Amino acid sequence: MRTHDAAGRASRLVEQMASDRVLWAAWARVAAGSGMAGADGVTASVFGREVGPRLTALATLLRQGRYRAQPLRPVRMVRGGKPRTRGLPTVCDRIVQRAFLSTYGTRLNPTSPVSSSYRPGRSWLNALEQVQRHRDEGLRWVLRTDIADFFADIDHGQPLERLAARINDPDAAELVRDWACAPWLMPEGVLERRRGLPEGAPISPALAEFFLADFAREIDGRSGRLVRYADDLTVLCRGPDEAMAALRDVDRALTSRGLRINPDKTYIADFEFGFTLLGWRFTGNSAQPVGDVQGGR
Repeated sequence: MRTHDAAGRASRLVEQMASDRVLWAAWARVAAGSGMAGADGVTASVFGREVGPRLTALATLLRQGRYRAQPLRPVRMVRGGKPRTRGLPTVCDRIVQRAFLSTYGTRLNPTSPVSSSYRPGRSWLNALEQVQRHRDEGLRWVLRTDIADFFADIDHGQPLERLAARINDPDAAELVRDWACAPWLMPEGVLERRRGLPEGAPISPALAEFFLADFAREIDGRSGRLVRYADDLTVLCRGPDEAMAALRDVDRALTSRGLRINPDKTYIADFEFGFTLLGWRFTGNSAQPVGDVQGGR
Protein backbone atom coordinates (compact mmCIF):
# COMPACT_ATOMS: atom_id res chain seq x y z
CA MET A 1 0.00 0.00 0.00
CA ARG A 2 1.35 3.41 -0.94
CA THR A 3 0.43 5.98 1.71
CA HIS A 4 2.97 8.66 0.85
CA ASP A 5 3.13 11.35 -1.79
CA ALA A 6 6.32 12.52 -3.49
CA ALA A 7 7.24 14.49 -0.36
CA GLY A 8 6.90 11.42 1.86
CA ARG A 9 3.62 12.48 3.49
CA ALA A 10 0.81 10.08 4.30
CA SER A 11 -2.36 10.70 2.30
CA ARG A 12 -4.75 13.10 3.99
CA LEU A 13 -7.46 10.51 4.58
CA VAL A 14 -5.04 7.91 5.96
CA GLU A 15 -3.51 10.57 8.22
CA GLN A 16 -6.97 11.34 9.60
CA MET A 17 -7.59 7.63 10.19
CA ALA A 18 -4.29 7.34 12.08
CA SER A 19 -5.08 10.16 14.52
CA ASP A 20 -5.33 9.29 18.23
CA ARG A 21 -8.89 10.55 18.46
CA VAL A 22 -10.13 8.46 15.55
CA LEU A 23 -8.29 5.26 16.50
CA TRP A 24 -9.36 5.40 20.13
CA ALA A 25 -13.00 5.94 19.09
CA ALA A 26 -12.70 3.06 16.63
CA TRP A 27 -11.27 0.85 19.35
CA ALA A 28 -14.21 1.69 21.62
CA ARG A 29 -16.64 0.52 18.92
CA VAL A 30 -14.72 -2.73 18.39
CA ALA A 31 -14.36 -3.39 22.13
CA ALA A 32 -18.12 -3.01 22.54
CA GLY A 33 -18.69 -5.73 19.95
CA SER A 34 -18.33 -9.49 20.17
CA GLY A 35 -14.61 -9.33 20.98
CA MET A 36 -13.92 -12.55 19.08
CA ALA A 37 -10.43 -13.20 17.74
CA GLY A 38 -9.62 -13.04 14.06
CA ALA A 39 -7.10 -15.16 12.19
CA ASP A 40 -4.23 -14.00 14.44
CA GLY A 41 -5.92 -15.37 17.57
CA VAL A 42 -5.97 -11.99 19.37
CA THR A 43 -9.27 -11.27 21.10
CA ALA A 44 -10.45 -7.77 21.97
CA SER A 45 -9.77 -8.59 25.62
CA VAL A 46 -6.13 -9.45 24.88
CA PHE A 47 -5.74 -6.40 22.62
CA GLY A 48 -7.15 -4.20 25.40
CA ARG A 49 -4.46 -5.19 27.89
CA GLU A 50 -1.93 -3.10 25.94
CA VAL A 51 -4.31 -0.95 23.98
CA GLY A 52 -2.27 2.28 24.14
CA PRO A 53 0.98 0.87 22.69
CA ARG A 54 -0.95 -1.26 20.20
CA LEU A 55 -2.87 1.73 18.83
CA THR A 56 0.34 3.77 18.64
CA ALA A 57 1.98 0.98 16.65
CA LEU A 58 -1.05 0.72 14.39
CA ALA A 59 -0.96 4.48 13.70
CA THR A 60 2.73 4.21 12.79
CA LEU A 61 2.05 1.36 10.36
CA LEU A 62 -0.67 3.40 8.67
CA ARG A 63 1.45 6.53 8.36
CA GLN A 64 4.45 4.61 7.03
CA GLY A 65 2.45 2.59 4.53
CA ARG A 66 3.27 -0.72 6.22
CA TYR A 67 -0.22 -1.65 7.41
CA ARG A 68 -1.54 -4.78 5.69
CA ALA A 69 -4.99 -6.34 5.99
CA GLN A 70 -4.84 -9.86 7.41
CA PRO A 71 -6.77 -12.95 6.21
CA LEU A 72 -10.26 -13.65 7.50
CA ARG A 73 -11.11 -16.23 10.11
CA PRO A 74 -14.06 -18.36 8.93
CA VAL A 75 -16.78 -18.62 11.58
CA ARG A 76 -19.61 -21.09 10.98
CA MET A 77 -23.11 -19.90 11.83
CA VAL A 78 -26.75 -20.63 11.06
CA ARG A 79 -28.88 -17.78 9.75
CA GLY A 80 -32.45 -18.14 8.61
CA GLY A 81 -32.12 -21.88 9.08
CA LYS A 82 -29.24 -22.07 6.60
CA PRO A 83 -25.55 -22.64 7.40
CA ARG A 84 -23.29 -19.70 6.55
CA THR A 85 -19.63 -18.85 6.85
CA ARG A 86 -18.95 -15.45 8.39
CA GLY A 87 -15.56 -13.90 7.59
CA LEU A 88 -14.10 -12.30 10.72
CA PRO A 89 -11.20 -9.81 10.37
CA THR A 90 -8.58 -9.39 13.08
CA VAL A 91 -9.18 -6.87 15.87
CA CYS A 92 -6.59 -4.56 14.25
CA ASP A 93 -8.37 -4.71 10.90
CA ARG A 94 -11.73 -4.07 12.55
CA ILE A 95 -10.28 -0.98 14.26
CA VAL A 96 -8.86 0.44 11.02
CA GLN A 97 -12.12 -0.27 9.20
CA ARG A 98 -14.01 1.61 11.91
CA ALA A 99 -11.51 4.44 11.56
CA PHE A 100 -12.20 4.61 7.82
CA LEU A 101 -15.95 4.61 8.37
CA SER A 102 -15.79 7.40 10.95
CA THR A 103 -13.74 9.63 8.65
CA TYR A 104 -15.32 8.82 5.28
CA GLY A 105 -18.45 6.73 5.80
CA THR A 106 -21.05 9.48 5.36
CA ARG A 107 -19.37 10.66 2.15
CA LEU A 108 -19.29 7.11 0.83
CA ASN A 109 -23.05 6.74 1.35
CA PRO A 110 -24.84 10.07 1.56
CA THR A 111 -28.49 10.18 2.62
CA SER A 112 -30.64 8.03 0.35
CA PRO A 113 -34.37 8.51 -0.27
CA VAL A 114 -34.62 4.77 -0.97
CA SER A 115 -32.47 3.02 1.65
CA SER A 116 -32.77 3.16 5.44
CA SER A 117 -30.22 0.47 6.30
CA TYR A 118 -26.82 1.00 7.93
CA ARG A 119 -27.21 4.78 8.13
CA PRO A 120 -26.84 7.00 11.20
CA GLY A 121 -30.21 8.12 12.50
CA ARG A 122 -32.18 5.74 10.25
CA SER A 123 -33.57 2.26 10.84
CA TRP A 124 -36.11 -0.33 9.69
CA LEU A 125 -38.80 2.01 11.03
CA ASN A 126 -38.01 4.48 8.26
CA ALA A 127 -38.55 1.73 5.67
CA LEU A 128 -41.99 1.02 7.15
CA GLU A 129 -42.81 4.73 7.05
CA GLN A 130 -41.79 4.92 3.39
CA VAL A 131 -44.16 2.06 2.55
CA GLN A 132 -47.03 3.76 4.35
CA ARG A 133 -46.32 7.05 2.59
CA HIS A 134 -46.32 5.45 -0.88
CA ARG A 135 -49.48 3.53 0.02
CA ASP A 136 -51.21 6.79 0.95
CA GLU A 137 -50.07 8.22 -2.40
CA GLY A 138 -52.09 5.52 -4.18
CA LEU A 139 -49.46 2.86 -4.78
CA ARG A 140 -51.52 -0.12 -3.62
CA TRP A 141 -49.68 -3.02 -5.32
CA VAL A 142 -46.30 -4.33 -4.23
CA LEU A 143 -43.51 -6.52 -5.46
CA ARG A 144 -41.80 -8.21 -2.51
CA THR A 145 -38.42 -9.88 -3.04
CA ASP A 146 -34.84 -9.90 -1.86
CA ILE A 147 -31.41 -10.60 -3.31
CA ALA A 148 -30.32 -14.22 -3.05
CA ASP A 149 -27.01 -14.63 -1.17
CA PHE A 150 -26.07 -11.00 -1.77
CA PHE A 151 -23.10 -10.83 0.59
CA ALA A 152 -21.71 -14.09 -0.81
CA ASP A 153 -22.28 -13.42 -4.52
CA ILE A 154 -21.40 -9.79 -5.15
CA ASP A 155 -18.56 -9.44 -7.64
CA HIS A 156 -15.35 -7.63 -6.71
CA GLY A 157 -14.65 -6.15 -10.14
CA GLN A 158 -16.64 -3.17 -11.35
CA PRO A 159 -18.01 -2.16 -7.92
CA LEU A 160 -14.50 -1.73 -6.51
CA GLU A 161 -13.50 0.32 -9.55
CA ARG A 162 -16.45 2.63 -8.91
CA LEU A 163 -15.51 2.76 -5.25
CA ALA A 164 -11.94 3.86 -6.04
CA ALA A 165 -13.32 6.64 -8.25
CA ARG A 166 -15.66 7.80 -5.46
CA ILE A 167 -13.03 7.84 -2.71
CA ASN A 168 -10.50 9.62 -4.96
CA ASP A 169 -7.67 8.65 -2.60
CA PRO A 170 -5.60 5.76 -4.02
CA ASP A 171 -4.21 4.81 -0.61
CA ALA A 172 -7.56 4.58 1.16
CA ALA A 173 -9.13 2.90 -1.88
CA GLU A 174 -6.42 0.23 -1.79
CA LEU A 175 -7.13 -0.38 1.89
CA VAL A 176 -10.82 -0.90 1.18
CA ARG A 177 -10.04 -3.24 -1.71
CA ASP A 178 -7.78 -5.31 0.56
CA TRP A 179 -10.56 -5.59 3.17
CA ALA A 180 -13.20 -6.57 0.61
CA CYS A 181 -10.93 -9.14 -1.06
CA ALA A 182 -9.17 -10.49 2.06
CA PRO A 183 -8.54 -14.25 1.72
CA TRP A 184 -9.66 -17.00 4.09
CA LEU A 185 -7.19 -18.53 6.51
CA MET A 186 -8.10 -22.21 6.33
CA PRO A 187 -6.46 -25.22 8.01
CA GLU A 188 -4.92 -26.12 4.65
CA GLY A 189 -3.60 -22.59 4.06
CA VAL A 190 -4.70 -19.24 2.59
CA LEU A 191 -7.65 -19.46 0.19
CA GLU A 192 -8.33 -16.54 -2.16
CA ARG A 193 -11.79 -14.99 -2.39
CA ARG A 194 -13.03 -13.67 -5.74
CA ARG A 195 -16.60 -12.79 -4.79
CA GLY A 196 -18.60 -11.66 -1.80
CA LEU A 197 -18.22 -9.38 1.21
CA PRO A 198 -17.12 -10.73 4.62
CA GLU A 199 -20.24 -10.54 6.79
CA GLY A 200 -18.19 -10.17 9.97
CA ALA A 201 -16.33 -7.06 8.76
CA PRO A 202 -17.46 -3.58 9.90
CA ILE A 203 -16.80 -2.22 6.40
CA SER A 204 -19.13 -4.68 4.62
CA PRO A 205 -22.53 -3.03 5.31
CA ALA A 206 -21.22 0.32 4.02
CA LEU A 207 -19.81 -1.39 0.91
CA ALA A 208 -23.12 -3.19 0.37
CA GLU A 209 -24.93 0.14 0.49
CA PHE A 210 -22.48 1.70 -1.97
CA PHE A 211 -22.64 -1.25 -4.36
CA LEU A 212 -26.47 -1.19 -4.41
CA ALA A 213 -26.83 2.58 -4.84
CA ASP A 214 -26.77 2.51 -8.65
CA PHE A 215 -29.19 -0.44 -8.64
CA ALA A 216 -31.60 1.69 -6.59
CA ARG A 217 -31.26 4.61 -9.00
CA GLU A 218 -32.04 2.29 -11.92
CA ILE A 219 -35.15 0.78 -10.30
CA ASP A 220 -36.75 3.58 -8.28
CA GLY A 221 -39.37 5.46 -10.29
CA ARG A 222 -39.26 3.13 -13.29
CA SER A 223 -42.31 0.91 -12.71
CA GLY A 224 -42.86 1.94 -9.10
CA ARG A 225 -41.17 3.31 -6.00
CA LEU A 226 -38.42 1.23 -4.41
CA VAL A 227 -38.04 0.81 -0.65
CA ARG A 228 -34.84 -1.05 0.21
CA TYR A 229 -33.53 -2.24 3.56
CA ALA A 230 -30.18 -3.96 2.97
CA ASP A 231 -30.96 -6.71 0.41
CA ASP A 232 -34.69 -6.68 1.18
CA LEU A 233 -36.61 -5.08 -1.71
CA THR A 234 -40.14 -3.69 -1.98
CA VAL A 235 -41.45 -1.91 -5.07
CA LEU A 236 -44.79 -0.13 -4.64
CA CYS A 237 -46.82 0.26 -7.84
CA ARG A 238 -50.11 1.63 -9.22
CA GLY A 239 -51.44 -1.75 -10.36
CA PRO A 240 -50.63 -5.39 -11.07
CA ASP A 241 -49.21 -4.71 -14.54
CA GLU A 242 -46.76 -2.23 -13.10
CA ALA A 243 -45.81 -4.74 -10.37
CA MET A 244 -45.08 -7.39 -13.01
CA ALA A 245 -42.98 -4.85 -14.91
CA ALA A 246 -41.13 -4.06 -11.67
CA LEU A 247 -40.33 -7.75 -11.26
CA ARG A 248 -38.81 -7.83 -14.74
CA ASP A 249 -36.89 -4.62 -14.04
CA VAL A 250 -35.45 -5.94 -10.78
CA ASP A 251 -34.55 -9.31 -12.29
CA ARG A 252 -32.81 -7.66 -15.25
CA ALA A 253 -30.92 -5.15 -13.09
CA LEU A 254 -29.69 -7.81 -10.66
CA THR A 255 -28.70 -10.23 -13.43
CA SER A 256 -26.61 -7.54 -15.11
CA ARG A 257 -24.70 -7.23 -11.82
CA GLY A 258 -24.16 -10.96 -11.40
CA LEU A 259 -26.86 -11.20 -8.72
CA ARG A 260 -30.19 -13.05 -8.45
CA ILE A 261 -33.61 -12.52 -6.96
CA ASN A 262 -34.61 -15.00 -4.27
CA PRO A 263 -37.50 -16.98 -5.80
CA ASP A 264 -38.59 -18.31 -2.40
CA LYS A 265 -39.26 -14.77 -1.16
CA THR A 266 -40.68 -13.23 -4.34
CA TYR A 267 -44.38 -12.47 -4.79
CA ILE A 268 -46.81 -9.77 -5.90
CA ALA A 269 -49.69 -8.67 -3.70
CA ASP A 270 -51.89 -5.69 -2.95
CA PHE A 271 -52.67 -4.05 0.36
CA GLU A 272 -56.08 -5.69 0.54
CA PHE A 273 -54.58 -9.18 0.40
CA GLY A 274 -51.64 -8.08 2.54
CA PHE A 275 -47.89 -8.73 2.70
CA THR A 276 -45.08 -8.81 5.26
CA LEU A 277 -42.08 -6.51 5.47
CA LEU A 278 -39.38 -6.54 8.15
CA GLY A 279 -41.56 -8.36 10.62
CA TRP A 280 -44.73 -6.32 10.02
CA ARG A 281 -47.92 -7.38 8.28
CA PHE A 282 -49.56 -4.72 6.07
CA THR A 283 -53.26 -5.26 5.42
CA GLY A 284 -55.55 -2.56 4.09
CA ASN A 285 -54.52 0.67 5.80
CA SER A 286 -53.10 -0.97 8.91
CA ALA A 287 -49.82 -2.60 9.88
CA GLN A 288 -49.24 -5.01 12.77
CA PRO A 289 -46.03 -6.62 14.05
CA VAL A 290 -45.62 -10.35 13.53
CA GLY A 291 -42.86 -12.55 14.95
CA ASP A 292 -39.41 -10.94 15.19
CA VAL A 293 -40.12 -7.27 14.51
CA GLN A 294 -36.55 -6.34 13.53
CA GLY A 295 -35.96 -8.14 10.31
CA GLY A 296 -38.38 -11.07 10.52
CA ARG A 297 -39.39 -11.58 6.88
